[in-house]
Amino acid sequence: MGRLFRSGKRFCIDQRGVAAMEFALIAPVLILMYMGSVETITGVDVDRKLNRAATMMSALLTQEKGTITKAKISDIMNIGTTTLLPYTRDTPKITVTSINVSDTGVATVEWSRRKVNGIETRPFTKGTVVTLDSNLLIKKTSVIRVDMSIAYVPMIAWTITGAVEKADGSAAVGIGLSDQSFGRVRIGQSSTTCSDC
Repeated sequence: MGRLFRSGKRFCIDQRGVAAMEFALIAPVLILMYMGSVETITGVDVDRKLNRAATMMSALLTQEKGTITKAKISDIMNIGTTTLLPYTRDTPKITVTSINVSDTGVATVEWSRRKVNGIETRPFTKGTVVTLDSNLLIKKTSVIRVDMSIAYVPMIAWTITGAVEKADGSAAVGIGLSDQSFGRVRIGQSSTTCSDC
């Protein structure tokens, strides 16, 4: 009995291995906090880049003088896509629309282009009536609208449970991010026309 008592006393007094035990208890919490902060920062960065890309594309398109081509619009959409690098878990869905506001205050589509998963299409036909904010409805003017969206798919989906559709049509656990930017035609004519849209 005395021997057991002495062994127990030695065990309680011995301080060796305390640091290793504390590390074993704290390490998983620290690793989870680190990974969570990396995912949060990456998500915020992708959202900021999406905003920056949409704004930059509308600025580039509104600087075009007179007539623009599908090839030039495609180049500008490629620049917008490249702005989101190094994020490669999804590609952005980009829609560029030129909207004319008539002298009666009706907003209609002049031309439009959409790029999804590398494929370009025309989402709206010319003359389609669209809704604009009252601040943008200035008669006899033209507005370029850029809509961008992307699926943010984290490496580890911690507490995210919602499914989001990626540009290739597949579903993944993540968050859908989107941005819309408007620009008013600034150089040359009152509107930018597309010769082959």
